[in-house]
Amino acid sequence: MHTAILKDATTEQLKDFVDCAIKKIKATDKELYDDLEMNLYRIVYGSHFNEWSLKEAVATMKNEDGTSGAHWTVEQTTNVARSMNIPFDNFNEYDWNYVMNMLYSDYYGALNNDVSVYAKLARKFLEDKDAKKGKAFRYYIMNRYVD
Repeated sequence: MHTAILKDATTEQLKDFVDCAIKKIKATDKELYDDLEMNLYRIVYGSHFNEWSLKEAVATMKNEDGTSGAHWTVEQTTNVARSMNIPFDNFNEYDWNYVMNMLYSDYYGALNNDVSVYAKLARKFLEDKDAKKGKAFRYYIMNRYVD
């Protein structure tokens, strides 16, 4: 029966239904809710950061320099990529910003703190031939949510 109903439903009706169902699941089963939310995110955005998921990810960073959160803005890291002719073929500007900030957060003091060094490492990380697409987002999810 639900298949026939879904076929005739409007986009707005489907959005309302999904929103209501997800709220009920969130109230009763947090683990199932988290799984469904991640699946829905990946359907819509793939395994890449978007503006709001990036903000959430960098907000949790505890940096080696004693600060927290993002060290660089998306605009700053995008400008660095442009200046170094780094194309965003297999990743987007949000993935790039996450990796640049993640590297700064974790390796500040171990590197010479030259932005080009971080950019070269970020490019290597994101263009890893052994990794699936969406490496930055997958790395974040595995480190943040998986035990």
